[in-house]
Amino acid sequence: LQKNEYFLSKVIQLYEMIIVRHGLMIVGLPFSGKTQAYRLLASALTDMKKKGLEGPITEVVEYHVLNPKSITMGQLYGEFD
Repeated sequence: LQKNEYFLSKVIQLYEMIIVRHGLMIVGLPFSGKTQAYRLLASALTDMKKKGLEGPITEVVEYHVLNPKSITMGQLYGEFD
């Protein structure tokens, strides 16, 4: 694989969104790099934590993928009970 500036900019945008938001959804066309973007970011942040590097959110990253059809709209978008 080779470095692609467009893809790296999307990973950086994802990182910046995670810093300012409590949660987010990644949406887009099939095969547009959504899965690889969050996996690469998770791997990079985990590696940074293990190497002792500092940053706004350098932690061991754990992610969970949800099927939006398996939960209600209120649960998906955050509804107060």
